Amino acid sequence: MSRGGRRRLLMGFFRGTLVLIAVAVLLGGVYFFTEMMQGDARPLARAVNAVPIKEIALRTDGVLDQAWIVRTLALPPKATLMDLNIDQLRDRLLADPQVKSATVSRKFPATLDVSLAERSPVALVNARIGNEAPRPYLVARDGTVYRGSGYDQTTLAALPWLDGLKLRLDGDHFEPIRGMEAVADLLATARNEAPHLYHTWKVVSLARLETDAEIHVRATNIEKVIFSARSAGDFLRQVAQLDALLDSVHAAEDQPVNEINLAVGRMIDGRIQVPVTFKDPLNVPARAPATAPSNSFLKTNRPASREL
Repeated sequence: MSRGGRRRLLMGFFRGTLVLIAVAVLLGGVYFFTEMMQGDARPLARAVNAVPIKEIALRTDGVLDQAWIVRTLALPPKATLMDLNIDQLRDRLLADPQVKSATVSRKFPATLDVSLAERSPVALVNARIGNEAPRPYLVARDGTVYRGSGYDQTTLAALPWLDGLKLRLDGDHFEPIRGMEAVADLLATARNEAPHLYHTWKVVSLARLETDAEIHVRATNIEKVIFSARSAGDFLRQVAQLDALLDSVHAAEDQPVNEINLAVGRMIDGRIQVPVTFKDPLNVPARAPATAPSNSFLKTNRPASREL
C-alpha cells in the first residue's frame, strides 16, 4: 500500500472512532438523565436550578389574593422550583371549595406560576360543622357550599339567604345543594333585568323545589312570591309579571301583599292572571278597572285575590 493509501486508511479509522465515541457519550447522557428523572429528582434539581423561589405569580378570575396563595401553598424556606411537587401543590389549592380549578407550573429560574378559576357566590346559608358555632357560608351556582375568602362585605350583604334545605356533610365539607342552578338562574335574571326587585329579596326557600318545582322568595314588602322552576327560560317572563304587578298594586304603600303565585299565572285574552293575596283583604279599598287591562287589576269572586 502506498503512503497516501495508508494515510487515508488511518484518517478513516480516526473519524470512525470519533463517531463511535460521540454516539457513546450521547447514549450515556440520555441514560443518565432518564435514571435521574425516574429516581430522586433532588440531585438533578440542585444541579439544574439551585436558585430559591423568589416569586409566586398569581392569576385568578376571583378575589383570592397573594396572602392567601402564600398561606395555602406554605412553601419550604429557600425551596427551588425543582424541589416542589407540583401535583401536591395543586391538591392544596383544590382543597378549598372556593377554587374551581387550578394550574401550577414552574417558570425558570425562580418563579412559581399559579392560575386559578374561582367559584362565585349567589346566596348565603347559615350552617355549622361539628361543634362550631353557626356561621354564614357561601353557596355557588353549582351548589358548592364554602366559607369564602377575600369577598367585600358589601357584596355579601346584597346576597339573599337560603332556607328550606338540609345540608349534609361529606368529610370536612358540605355536599353540593341540589337544584341550585335553577335558583341561580332566577337570581341572575332578577339581578340583571330588575335590580330594584332583586335588592328587596331576602330569603329564598328550596323547600318545594324538588317536590313541586317551585322557588319561594320572601322580600321586604312581600311575604311570599312563588316562582315556577319547571323551565329556566320562563324566569324572565315571571320577573316581568312581578314587576308589572307590583307597579299596579303599590304593594309597598297602601296595599301590603302577603303572597303572589307566579307559578300558576297565565295569559287569557291578552291579560295576565296571577293570584294575589293581601295581608288584610277586608280593608283593601275597591279599585275601579283601568282602561288598559294588561296593566291593571280586576276584582274577582275571592276578596283576597286580584287578576292582572
